[in-house]
Amino acid sequence: MSKISKTSKKTVASKRETKSSKKAPNKSTAKKSSKPEAKPTKRKTTKEKKTSGKGAGVKTLPTKKTSKKKSVVKGSVEKEKEMLNELETEIHSNDEQVCLGAVDRLGSLKHPDATRVLMVALEDKRYMVRIHAAAQLGERKDKKSIDALVESLNDDSVFVRQTVAGALENIGGAKAKKALSKAEREGLLLDELPEGKRLGE
Repeated sequence: MSKISKTSKKTVASKRETKSSKKAPNKSTAKKSSKPEAKPTKRKTTKEKKTSGKGAGVKTLPTKKTSKKKSVVKGSVEKEKEMLNELETEIHSNDEQVCLGAVDRLGSLKHPDATRVLMVALEDKRYMVRIHAAAQLGERKDKKSIDALVESLNDDSVFVRQTVAGALENIGGAKAKKALSKAEREGLLLDELPEGKRLGE
């Protein structure tokens, strides 16, 4: 009986070994199969980083900013037009102080038509208005005003001529320099006019 029990124990032990050997490769295969499952999670994170980066989010922001900027620019342009119309009426005022104030404000106005209005003020009957208009045109440095300033070099007032000369020098350019050199030769920028010229003040 002892021999039979020993043999039976050996067979049971051998069966257990075979079962454990069969289970061992399953663990290795399970480990191998677990590795490829981790890869898609990494790929998903890389995709998420790409979408959360500089991609789509940056494209939508500039459109909102540009629309806001356009609305702001339109509003400022409309305000400048209204101010320009008011100042254009004020330069024709009989009150000289009102006219001079309008000329000074036109000089700081960014609207391009302000140069045109200041050129109209160069032909005003009051010499102080013409002086201020010439000075503001020189500060604006708009080359569109060169022709009007060159004509004003023949103004009756020597103070206007000198201010106009300063404005042309400030604007610069070949045409302005040529007109200034001619005015200097003719003595138009001096305190006393040469013979044949008459100061109409």
